[in-house]
Amino acid sequence: MKDEESASGKAQDGKNGAQADGSKEDGADGSVADAKGKEDALEDAKESSGAQGKPGTGEKAAQETTKPKLADYEITVFGETAVMYASSPVNVRKGPAVDFDRVGGLLRGQQVTVTGQADTGWYEISYGKEKAYVSGRYLQKEKPQEEPEGQQTEGASGAGQQEANGQAAGEAQPSAEQQGEQAQPSAEQQGEQAQPSAEQQGEQAQQAAVQNAAGVIMVGDSRFVQMQQSVGENSCTWIAESGKGYNWFSDTAIARIDGCVGKGSKVLINLGVNDPGHLNDYLALVNAKAAEWAGKGAAVYYASVNPVWDNPYVTEEQVEYFNSQMQAGLSPDVHWIDSHSYLNSVGYKLVDGLHFSTETNQNLYAYYMGCL
Repeated sequence: MKDEESASGKAQDGKNGAQADGSKEDGADGSVADAKGKEDALEDAKESSGAQGKPGTGEKAAQETTKPKLADYEITVFGETAVMYASSPVNVRKGPAVDFDRVGGLLRGQQVTVTGQADTGWYEISYGKEKAYVSGRYLQKEKPQEEPEGQQTEGASGAGQQEANGQAAGEAQPSAEQQGEQAQPSAEQQGEQAQPSAEQQGEQAQQAAVQNAAGVIMVGDSRFVQMQQSVGENSCTWIAESGKGYNWFSDTAIARIDGCVGKGSKVLINLGVNDPGHLNDYLALVNAKAAEWAGKGAAVYYASVNPVWDNPYVTEEQVEYFNSQMQAGLSPDVHWIDSHSYLNSVGYKLVDGLHFSTETNQNLYAYYMGCL
């Protein structure tokens, strides 16, 4: 399905670096896309392929000259805010065009508060504590009908590229000149969604051959309980219970970790989805214990709270705030694993707004093992 999004039709310098018609897409067919212009190809290729080294002077100049500015756009602020819903997964950006950096994503049916509209047709929304922008083509006044339980909910660009914070399989493949780079749309598919990077494709192809890391202690809540069930036999020590949070971590899990941690251990903690309000408590305790465990020769990792959809317990905005504060507040003894962004880049399935499908759990486990 082709569904182009027009950045404005003005072709002004510094707005979106696109062709005169400004046609680019930020999400369609139930997926979220980052279809960037040619000026961004070098940067995209470097990020998605994991290339080492810094860009040359010419590349830097090209990137700087095409960087969009919010001041170049006219934003009309509404007298009264409005409630709207995402008609399909779509990117959330810093400005009202696809050339602006992505800051997150919306899932199909996710409610947002709209505060204004840009001259490109994009809506200004309240996103956490900031203002952000979403293409007007993907917001509507009525909430869309619920999708069948277990249907794929994908994050932002990749094998399915989300906030939601992906892209469906079966899209255009990269051209010969773009092998190893983040794929651009083919000539007959311009305006369609961005393709998974070579790195993402390689990760997916290798997931079936995951090797367990030695000495791993997995500490978490129901998400880790289900992950353990999904991956089957493995060499990890699992300290996980459903519905648990900081109090359980402090009163029960810590003692169990102390009983098995030692030289060469790798402690991976993934808690907070059940009680993001305990942010400061988590920071204080994790930093203190990480110093102690590191002194015993162990490595400590904290994995970000992963994406959620509509559920009665926690919102995606709370998850993102928790992650940003945890990442900023953890000591150098703790290695941060941004699994939230990983799932948004490769796609994932939620079965109840909070818990992942077996396939997603297996993919996520493979990612964790690769980080350790």
